[in-house]
Amino acid sequence: MLARGVGLGPLLARLSLVAGLVLALVAIVGESRHWLPTKAPVDSMAAQPTASDKHLKSAPSPKPSAGPDRRTRLDVGVAISPGNNSDYHEAAKLVIPAPPQTELGLQDVDPRRLRASFQRGFTAMRSDVENQISTGARWVSVAAILGYEPARVLIALRYPSSSIIRSTVSSAEAVRYSLDPLLISSTKSEGNRNFLVLLASYFSGRQALQDYATDLLAVLGDDQRLQTRERLELLLSLLARVRGTCTAIAMAIVKARTVSGPECSARLQWQIENSIHGTPPSGLEAESRRLALRLLDNADVEGSAVRSDSD
Repeated sequence: MLARGVGLGPLLARLSLVAGLVLALVAIVGESRHWLPTKAPVDSMAAQPTASDKHLKSAPSPKPSAGPDRRTRLDVGVAISPGNNSDYHEAAKLVIPAPPQTELGLQDVDPRRLRASFQRGFTAMRSDVENQISTGARWVSVAAILGYEPARVLIALRYPSSSIIRSTVSSAEAVRYSLDPLLISSTKSEGNRNFLVLLASYFSGRQALQDYATDLLAVLGDDQRLQTRERLELLLSLLARVRGTCTAIAMAIVKARTVSGPECSARLQWQIENSIHGTPPSGLEAESRRLALRLLDNADVEGSAVRSDSD
């Protein structure tokens, strides 16, 4: 009897252990139901978009454009500058800002459009067909008016030798472009100052220095940046290389037939300062920009129409 009792004890202990484990497992399974989400709350929550979802929503499939990008319309006046667009910023480096007093609607334009206008015009000017050359000169002029430096340099350089450029670009605009090197500080810009001297020499050779002086004073009055004493002093030092130019400027100011004293003197600089500060701006810059903006917008519309027809 004692042996059987001893054998039964361990068996009962094992049964008790197994029963405890089963009860613990049942309890764990029951509790786990509270941890698992039910279907109802999942369906009732708005799903948060993933990064890929946001990308798909913000970047729909591209569609052919029927017209120019309205974000950079020139008649709005404010061009959108893509923060990380290197092509935009490279083109912008070649744009000379408008005079500070220019109204905002005439200042800002996507520099890539100016570059495209210049390239289109420069290519056409290399044609053997006169009509294409004239059209090309107009597109170069549009880019120049709106500040694209390569276009301005081309006009300032070729104005004396190209009858087509002279028939397309006004003499006042050519004078304005020749003064750009006074605003830009660089080795290349210093070399371009020779174009100013060459342009004055062209008018001198045609006995038209009085016309040159009139245009020069109008341009100086339109741009406050050119009215500093340092820049006027530099301007007169360059014009002193062309005999008779400073005399023509003095005559345009004082309306006299003759001028006494040294031709390019400090007195002349003082007279220029008084003249441009006492005379309202001519408004030539603003007028030219308005026309150029319309031409550039019309070109975008015509180009889009041609692309649509070809498609």
